[in-house]
Amino acid sequence: MPEDYEAAEDERVLAPLRGDGGPGPMPESTRSAVRAAFAGRRTDSVFADVHEDNADSPGEGLRAGVSALGTPRYVELRASGVEVHLEITALDGQRDIVGHISPADASTVEVRCPYRVTRHEIDANGAFVARGLPKGPVSLLFQRTGEAPVTTRWITT
Repeated sequence: MPEDYEAAEDERVLAPLRGDGGPGPMPESTRSAVRAAFAGRRTDSVFADVHEDNADSPGEGLRAGVSALGTPRYVELRASGVEVHLEITALDGQRDIVGHISPADASTVEVRCPYRVTRHEIDANGAFVARGLPKGPVSLLFQRTGEAPVTTRWITT
């Protein structure tokens, strides 16, 4: 053994591998949120991923990751043959989402948050509004007529 060897150092490395000490069990609230997110997934849907997000490229004079108070966030998501445009606005600790799906072949959108799901009608032009959403991650699920549903990735609002 080297001269500076200490058994305590081995113990510090080995304890987490055995499950000793560490952060402890996952809180039930976290476990239920994970179960809800897993249960809410749709394997039959088309996945729309972020194509553009103004949070990634702030306006002139703003640092990355910082937006002017009340400035909407614009997100464009794309899947094969589908585009989704979102305007997300913060107001009094809540979020409003105004969106548009193209082509306009969806009848409803589910706005999924970790602790609730709300359903909103989509008009004939593909537009919808969801108001009073809690701050935090959201995912959208568009129910389309005669086509596979479209699911968006989780976006932190």
